[in-house]
Amino acid sequence: MKKSLPFILIAIVLSICVLAADDEALYYKAINFPSSFEGPVIVPFDSKVLNSMKSDGSDIRITQDSAQIPVKVIITPIEELAHKSAVTQASSTRAQFRGVSYDPSNLINGDYSSNDNAYFQIDAVKDPNYAWIVFSLPQKTLTDSIKVWSSDTDFTWTDIQVEGSNDNEKWDMVKSKTAYSASSERTITYPPVEYKYLKFSFWHTQSLVLNEIEIYGAYTAHAVFLASKGKSYLLHYANPFSTQPSYDTSALYTSSSTPKATLGPQVYNKAYLQDADSDGSTNDNCPSLPNPDQADSDSDGIGDACDNCPSMPNSNQGDADNDGKGDSCDNCISYPNPDQYDDDFNNKGYACDDMDGDGVINSYDNCVSASNSNQADKDRNGVGDACEDADKDGISFSKDNCLSKPNPDQADSDQDHIGDSCDNCRLGANSNQFDRDSDGTGDACEDADSDSIEDYRDNCLSTSNQPQSDQDADGVGDSCDNCVSVRNPEQTDMDRNSKGDICDDNDNDGIINPNDNCPSLSNPKQEDQNNNGAGDACEDFDNDGVLNAEDNCLYESNPKQYIGNEYLQGDRDRDGKGDSCDGKDSRWTENKPVIWGLLIATILIVGFLAIRLLKKPM
Repeated sequence: MKKSLPFILIAIVLSICVLAADDEALYYKAINFPSSFEGPVIVPFDSKVLNSMKSDGSDIRITQDSAQIPVKVIITPIEELAHKSAVTQASSTRAQFRGVSYDPSNLINGDYSSNDNAYFQIDAVKDPNYAWIVFSLPQKTLTDSIKVWSSDTDFTWTDIQVEGSNDNEKWDMVKSKTAYSASSERTITYPPVEYKYLKFSFWHTQSLVLNEIEIYGAYTAHAVFLASKGKSYLLHYANPFSTQPSYDTSALYTSSSTPKATLGPQVYNKAYLQDADSDGSTNDNCPSLPNPDQADSDSDGIGDACDNCPSMPNSNQGDADNDGKGDSCDNCISYPNPDQYDDDFNNKGYACDDMDGDGVINSYDNCVSASNSNQADKDRNGVGDACEDADKDGISFSKDNCLSKPNPDQADSDQDHIGDSCDNCRLGANSNQFDRDSDGTGDACEDADSDSIEDYRDNCLSTSNQPQSDQDADGVGDSCDNCVSVRNPEQTDMDRNSKGDICDDNDNDGIINPNDNCPSLSNPKQEDQNNNGAGDACEDFDNDGVLNAEDNCLYESNPKQYIGNEYLQGDRDRDGKGDSCDGKDSRWTENKPVIWGLLIATILIVGFLAIRLLKKPM
């Protein structure tokens, strides 16, 4: 009995340790939600919790201010979704041949063989190098992998890209272009994402044949607990020795209005002493994976075996885009790119880079090889117009001067940027391609005035002028030139009298405007006292704001002012000479012949009467 006592004590101690360990956890995360809320709360599990917890959720614990509280764990198992979905679009489909259909619906018909009517094939002419397929899931669903069957090794794919969308218009990159070795059955994994539509793009040689596709919904789970105001909560998980606790969960109901919490960063529980990975270490810096050497290259407390960034310290294991690569060494932090592909070695991941410098990152760019900031995509096939070659002449959309017809030589005889193959007037520049009568011949090549000279080389479109005479060499034919003798290509005619302004005589003084030193006022003698090129009539010698032609005092300033209700120059005696230069303004008789006439007449009459009185006998 005494010999067995030590063994009994050891067993009891071990049992106590195991029972104590049942409440321990490898990791924990803070649960975030409004502290003022009280009632049931849903805690969706993120990828770190899903990848570390036990499959039945028996290790999940929630503490309220360090004390355990009841929790209900709800797990949604993985399921295959493709065969519950629909293939809504494909970049192309091979036409039926002898009654055999190659429709994309064959991808989910349940026939994995290479029998007729059992596989999908593209039109190799339309999609010589690249093809895509869109699946519409029954609803917005979390997925993380697909499986592709390709039994025909001659017509198989080399690279794949996965995109997701919830409106079938704006697409997010899920997995950037990734190469896979040839195989009849290939599984493609990617970080869990939640979308309604999934788009799979395949790069191929010769043609592309696919037998079947399966899409797998990601393993999901969440917990429900009852919250109290002002308390703090932690989610504990990843203890492989935990057993299912017995809780009263009758109060843990949920409804459409039940709030959803978020989880903080993952924290390693340093108090955990079990050797979960059986590597001989209880105070393990990587408890989920065996690492007996406890190597920690960056000395951040996380063993290299489970460190998402072993080359740079990141003890919080931050991974904003959940691509398995820690933020500290992720070359594209904001967008999932587990492959860390960096084709130009600029330390920026392909998924976040902008190869063509158009301001749209590769993950969203529908044409990564040619700048197209507007992302134009006329046929809505997911490939930007700048990268397409609609007429199959080997010239991409962005560089092709004739989009509708093949023209590999890019000939453009009239240099109007419209290729000869589709130019409705090859010899006459007409980039607008106007064709008012819709006869297939551009207006530039028509003959509007029927003088047998095409409009693009006719110097007078409105009037027949077969000789094409142009005396003043201004490019406007004499037949329709409003000033035949003087060059005026602009043909301006302000008064619309059919005579060009440059040949017109606005002031009707017999001198045409270009030769008239005062075209606005009649001055047929063209007086110019100071020889400055401006006619005297149009000058203002005394700078009083009144032109000489109208000034009543040429050399002395006498500006206009309000006199009565009129704006006039001063002339008090109304003799036509302005007050400023009139020295006789006080003489009321100056320049007034009527008054002088009356005075003289009065004098004569008085004299006559006086003489008669003198001759009358006394």
